[in-house]
Amino acid sequence: MKVKQFIFNAFQENCYILSDEMTRRCVIIDPGISNAFELKSVTDYIDHEKMTLERVLLTHCHIDHVMGTGFLADAYAVPICGPVDDAERLPDAEQQSRLFGVPIPSKIAPITHNLNEGDRLKIGDSDICVYDIPGHSNHGLCFYLPNEKMLFSGDVLFYGSIGRSDFGPSFGCDGEALVDGIRCKLMSLPPDTTVYPGHGPLTTIGQEIQINPYF
Repeated sequence: MKVKQFIFNAFQENCYILSDEMTRRCVIIDPGISNAFELKSVTDYIDHEKMTLERVLLTHCHIDHVMGTGFLADAYAVPICGPVDDAERLPDAEQQSRLFGVPIPSKIAPITHNLNEGDRLKIGDSDICVYDIPGHSNHGLCFYLPNEKMLFSGDVLFYGSIGRSDFGPSFGCDGEALVDGIRCKLMSLPPDTTVYPGHGPLTTIGQEIQINPYF
């Protein structure tokens, strides 16, 4: 399994392309693509690697993680998969744009396939297990590949930190629920699990057990 990381938009959001090297199938996780130049870097990579994009996966629906969905919906006919309830309960894209002071593309594509805790997806022969850890947003999906020991944690878990929970109730923030969810669902994963967060550098579960002040 191969991971390509891009850093997009004003929030320096980590977008990942996860690909199966045998089948040349791939998924995009959290497309924070904010302009045509960033989109081209993604499409050029997919074309160069001769891959087929199967779906887009969203960890949550904050604007910095979803602003590229419209670009991808135009470029590829693929499902947009994520937590529908999160999209419905958050302020809409224009409101988030004003709140965070960041411009958005003209279109944010809607989620076409709802994902929930316990769902399993496939890429090649690999399973992708879905965990839902609210607290940074109403829903915070994490995508775990048990055979590869890879965790895509969105804005739930970072290197030495966790997602912010101070955006207010309209954003589904709950710091206690966030910490409890991470402790119960993620800290029991193998210590050598590589964590690919929504912002900042990679880490491992074992490292977070040792250094993260929240645990």
